[in-house]
Amino acid sequence: MKKSLTLLLLAIASIGYAQVDIELQSIDKPEYIQDGTGESTTFDLQFTVKNNGPALTTEDTIYYSWAILNEARTAVVVNADPGLFLITETIATGGTYQSPVFGVGVNGTLGNSTPINFAVLAYVFNRSTNPIDADSLDNVIIKPYIWEKQYGASVSNVSYNDDNLAVYPNPVSEELNVNLLFAQSNNVSIQLMDLNGKVVADNSTIIGISPNNYKIGVAGLENGLYVLRVVNGKSISTSKVTIAH
Repeated sequence: MKKSLTLLLLAIASIGYAQVDIELQSIDKPEYIQDGTGESTTFDLQFTVKNNGPALTTEDTIYYSWAILNEARTAVVVNADPGLFLITETIATGGTYQSPVFGVGVNGTLGNSTPINFAVLAYVFNRSTNPIDADSLDNVIIKPYIWEKQYGASVSNVSYNDDNLAVYPNPVSEELNVNLLFAQSNNVSIQLMDLNGKVVADNSTIIGISPNNYKIGVAGLENGLYVLRVVNGKSISTSKVTIAH
C-alpha cells in the first residue's frame, strides 16, 4: 500500500510538471531590421511570454531561440543559436513577463530590402524534471518585417528558390545574375561547371557586385547545359543553367 501511494504521488508530481504552459505573446524587438554598413547585421531581440500554467518562480529558466524565414515561410534564411535566461520574478497564472533585451547579430547582410518573417521560440527549461509544455502550438510566434537595405533601397522582386538563391535569366546568352537572399560574409564561393565537371568560371573571374549579388559573363562559352554551384557558409546549392546565344 505504501509503495502504491508513493507511485501515485510521483505520478501526480509528473502531471504537475507536465502542465507547464507558456505562450509567446509578442515580439517586442527588433522594431526593424536593417543591413549593417559592414559585413554583419546587428539588432535587439526582446519578446513577451504569458504564463497559462502554474506559477513560475525565480528557480525557472526560459529557453529561447530565433530564426529568420523567407516571405513564403518555406525556407530558413538565418537560424540562430539558442539561449537561456533566468526569470527574475514570479509569474502568476495568467501573468506576462518581458524578456531582457538581447543584442544579437548575424555574420552577413541581406543585400536587398526584402520581406521576411522573424520567428521566436520559447520554453520553460529547468525544473526537477524536464517540463512538458501543455500546449506547444503557442510556443512559437512569427512576425513579418521588411529587412531593409541601407540607404533605402526598394523592395526586391527577385524570386528565390528554397536555397535562398536566385539565378537569372535562364536560359542566358550574355550575363548570368546570381543573387543570394542572405550572404555569409567572406564565405561565399561560386563555380560554373560544364557537364564534365570542368570549372569555366569561379570567384576569380566572377564579378562581385556585393556579398549578395554576382554577375557571370557567359558570352564566350559554348551553348549547352551547365551546373552552377554556390557555397554560402555551410549551405551548398546547385542549379542547372542553360547557355543559348
